[in-house]
Amino acid sequence: MQDQFPAIGHRYLVDFQAFRVELNFASETSLTYTGVRPDGSHGDSETVTITVEPIRDQLYLVTWQEADKTTVVHLEDYKNNTIITNITDANGSFSKFYGTMTLIS
Repeated sequence: MQDQFPAIGHRYLVDFQAFRVELNFASETSLTYTGVRPDGSHGDSETVTITVEPIRDQLYLVTWQEADKTTVVHLEDYKNNTIITNITDANGSFSKFYGTMTLIS
């Protein structure tokens, strides 16, 4: 299994079809996510503290809680450039989305 989380120092465009987001991984514990509007411009952004757990080679569980108490759980597959997100909003509603990841930088 790879020792270091491969996303560190990189930015990814994630397309969940229902919405797009840019993920900027500053470290194994810091992520800034930014909404991407249909015209490509950036929307709201937040920097969060993340926990990363390796599952298998190139597959990671990434979790965090946002300022409004929304919790997010990602299954990030860097071999296939796919991502699954499970989101529980602060009001308790639950959503699941499947998407693709494209390396920006």
